[in-house]
Amino acid sequence: MRGYLYLGLNFSLVLFSLWLHDKARVGMAGLCGDREAAARQRSADNPFARVDWIGSVLLPAFLLWRHLPVLGWVKPLELDVEKLRRPCRDGLLIAAAGPLANLLLALAGILLLRGLNAAGWMTSPFLLQVLPGFCLANACLGIFNLLPIPPLAGAAAAELFLDGDALSAFEDIKPYGFILILAGVYFNFFDFITQPVARLVNSLLGF
Repeated sequence: MRGYLYLGLNFSLVLFSLWLHDKARVGMAGLCGDREAAARQRSADNPFARVDWIGSVLLPAFLLWRHLPVLGWVKPLELDVEKLRRPCRDGLLIAAAGPLANLLLALAGILLLRGLNAAGWMTSPFLLQVLPGFCLANACLGIFNLLPIPPLAGAAAAELFLDGDALSAFEDIKPYGFILILAGVYFNFFDFITQPVARLVNSLLGF
């Protein structure tokens, strides 16, 4: 029973992390000139309008259930490029804002855990179960979303620098990007990200 409790809590923290990832991108879009981005992303009568059911729910839940590092994403951000002051620079900032938010959450979790441990307060099995998982999940989400695979944030940044045949080819694979990601998860392709990140996070946590 306790295992299901931890699974549910860890899943809730992953959803919170993805929500903050999305808020960071929308906030950066506003700072860069597209102040209507937030209104376009959400429907007043649908709080789940920004949820990608594969990338935000099913895949993270499956990976948590299998005790594997968490990967996931939210829906691509719809931008009005004409409202951006410097489209290439601002597009990069907007794309990087979400992953950066996750990396900052991971860093905050690491500092909190080390601080509690130094003070001798890290004795709760609950914290020992939840905090390391939170740190690892956010570190993996941050690095993973920088990859130039649709619908990840890195793909939105890469698209800004494409034109002609390269842009056409990119547009052709966009609808199938999530299939490439799921295949990569199935064949452990993303171990090249999750394994080094896990080692780094565990080292920083002192494990």
